[in-house]
Amino acid sequence: MVTVGPACSSVEILTDMMKSGMNIARLNFSHGTYESHKESLQNIRLAEKKAGMTITVIQDLQGPKIRLGILPEEGLKAEDGDEIVLNTKETKYKGGDIPFVFPGLQKHLKVRERLLIDDGRMEVQIHSIKGSRVFCKVIEGGVIKSRKGVNFPDSSLRIPPLSEKDKKDLKYGLSLGVHSVALSFVHKAEDVILLLELIKKYEKNLKIKSEYPVQIIVKIERREAMENLKEILEVCDGVMIARGDLGLEMPAAEVPLMQKRIIGLCKDLAKPVIVATQMLDSMQECRRPSRAEVSDVANAVFDHADVLMLSNETASGKYPLKTVKVMNHIIRTTERSAYLSDQTIFDIGNHGSVDISLAQTACVVADDIGAKIILAASLTGETGRLISSYRPFLPIIVATSSERVSEQLNISWGIQPFILLPCKTIEQLIQSSIKHILKYNIAEKGDKMVVVAGEPVGHAGNLNLIEVRDI
Repeated sequence: MVTVGPACSSVEILTDMMKSGMNIARLNFSHGTYESHKESLQNIRLAEKKAGMTITVIQDLQGPKIRLGILPEEGLKAEDGDEIVLNTKETKYKGGDIPFVFPGLQKHLKVRERLLIDDGRMEVQIHSIKGSRVFCKVIEGGVIKSRKGVNFPDSSLRIPPLSEKDKKDLKYGLSLGVHSVALSFVHKAEDVILLLELIKKYEKNLKIKSEYPVQIIVKIERREAMENLKEILEVCDGVMIARGDLGLEMPAAEVPLMQKRIIGLCKDLAKPVIVATQMLDSMQECRRPSRAEVSDVANAVFDHADVLMLSNETASGKYPLKTVKVMNHIIRTTERSAYLSDQTIFDIGNHGSVDISLAQTACVVADDIGAKIILAASLTGETGRLISSYRPFLPIIVATSSERVSEQLNISWGIQPFILLPCKTIEQLIQSSIKHILKYNIAEKGDKMVVVAGEPVGHAGNLNLIEVRDI
């Protein structure tokens, strides 16, 4: 998964990145303009055609990111032990109080709580609150600069996850045709439901019609989200582990443990999970990653994450294409290793479900007979996601008639989706799929494949067939 920005938004670079392993593009609405995002999306679609791929586009909403206001260009220096005053009514520094751009925020804060400024480079502690003024003692000093973000590891901020900016951005993203939306700073399941209702409203206003909903990816970056994780997972379509803010909101040493917990729960529920933030961070400036970064990427694969994300490395770094190639090489090397290849097919539980039992059986059969691919027909994408959750370690080719579903399926591990025109019979479905498989060299004539589908063809929720075929 690649964050698209100035360093990689041309059709040429995007095409090369797609051929080198990229299959998901992230449009980060914390940065850029509507015009730049529109141009990026148009270039993604052009590159997609040139590369012969289906690319998922995720609109990442900024969320209520709380920042300082405008300060002198050189910043303000604060030493350990100094007192500073943050004022939530001010937006620009006038001498004295530091502008803290979030009216009423002081109502959510308490004495002795800590604030982390500029990704934790500076730490202060509240010792009193008077009206809109928050008096703090500097614990770890530094230079305070304009628009730097603030984190609240000790506070419970009851702030809606969608700002007015987010609502405008969401409507614009839907008008462009994004099929997946990442929601920042989620606290509870109701935040996801609120977004879903807003999407329905905006799509109705925009006259966008689809049988299948926009995919909602929740970003886990707050302590409250970890406390309400199971309830959140029940209502979302996938998860992004935003380790940057999560590592500031909670002790950094706990982040690897939380990563494993989140991935485990997502696997049990057949929900795709993205690991994000600083995976190959040094490659913003360097042509080679650090050994620790390589280990971090490999360990996310060992944890069975569905997607690994690049952020600034591709959006603004010096070597976006090389970074994609390096990450792809690490992932493929790790997946070929004995540490993964010797693992048995996962059991994700929930026995009693016909769909789950057939998905697991298809993986076992494919493994036993040495099949080269699994072909799944799926209107909603659910069959493909179930098969993916078992990690069969061979390509999962998913045929669907919905452009929206096809685009969403890349977020699940191992899936290669494609659009198939509606078929009347299983035989027609298989023969049409074989043409696609041979055209794109996914498998060769004579290879075995396992087919997972349902009869009658063209009806969602009727998975009832497993068949072994020679291509």
